[in-house]
Formats: sequence, structure tokens, C-alpha cells
Amino acid sequence: MDRLKCWGRVATLRVKPLLTRTGLLAALVFSPSILHAQDLSQFDELNSYDNHAVISQYGNSLNASISQQGLSNRAIVSQTGFSTQIDVNQIGSSNRVTAFQSGAEIEAAILQSGFNNVVVSSQQGSYLNLDIEQQGNDNLASVLQVGNESSVTIYQNGTGHGVSVIQYGQGQSAQVTQGYISN
Repeated sequence: MDRLKCWGRVATLRVKPLLTRTGLLAALVFSPSILHAQDLSQFDELNSYDNHAVISQYGNSLNASISQQGLSNRAIVSQTGFSTQIDVNQIGSSNRVTAFQSGAEIEAAILQSGFNNVVVSSQQGSYLNLDIEQQGNDNLASVLQVGNESSVTIYQNGTGHGVSVIQYGQGQSAQVTQGYISN
């Protein structure tokens, strides 16, 4: 690990590839926070092979950001609380994202570019928002939103895409675009 810092209620984890000889590197971040506390977890992995990232957060004002480049990256994010936000950016091949969020004021933005990327997301609560953009081949996005004020935007570009959106509650909205769009 490059550095691990914990100051009061803020936790930050940044990992740089130090084990590139073996090709294996994993990180686990568990960061509970107290009521009205700000919680931040970051996982940053660039130019590596077969990485894992797991972030689990409980509390309020949660922010999880995972950025991975390379091959076979996997990210799992779980958030429970008020005002939660996930931002995952993966570039490479065979990347996967699994995101679970419950509470109020939930946001997630996931961008994957590469080959065979998969996104599975579950949002439960109120004021939900999800934005997924995948570019490449064989991408799949599955979204479940349970609550009110829901919104989903999915854009996939390439071949072999499949999407599944299930929304319950009031004010739900979904926009799905698959295939190439000329500018």
C-alpha cells in the first residue's frame, strides 16, 4: 500500500501497484462513520493486473471512488446511509462492478471502457440516481431501484449488450441507449 490515512471520521485509501511481479493486488476498505460525519474512501489502481477493490461504508455523507486500469479488475461497493455517492471508472478488459446502496439521496456514476464489462447495481431508498456508460464489447448492465424519485440513465456502445432495469415507486424514469450513436 502506498498510504493509508485515517483522521477522525475521514478514511482515505490509495493503492499503487507494488506487487506487479506476482500480478496480484487486493484492497479492502471498511469505513464506518458516525451520524453527520463525512466518510471518503478511494481506491486507485493503474496499470496493473487482476486487481480487487472492496469498499463498505455505513453512515452519512458517504463518498466512494474507485478508478482501475488494467486487466481483470473487479470492484464491489456497499453503502448504507444518508447522502451516499459512488463514482467508479474502470478502463481495461474483463472489469466488473457490483454496487449496493440503501438510504436517502443516493447517487452512483459508473463508466467502463474495454472488453466484457458487467455492472450490477441495487439502489433502495429515496431520491435515487444512477448513470452508467459502457463502451466496448459484451457489456451488461442490470439495475434495481426501489423507492421514490428514481432515475436511471444507461448508455452502452459496442456489440453484444444486454440491459435490465427494474424500478418500483413513484417518479421513476429510465433512459437506455444501446449501439453506436453518430455525433
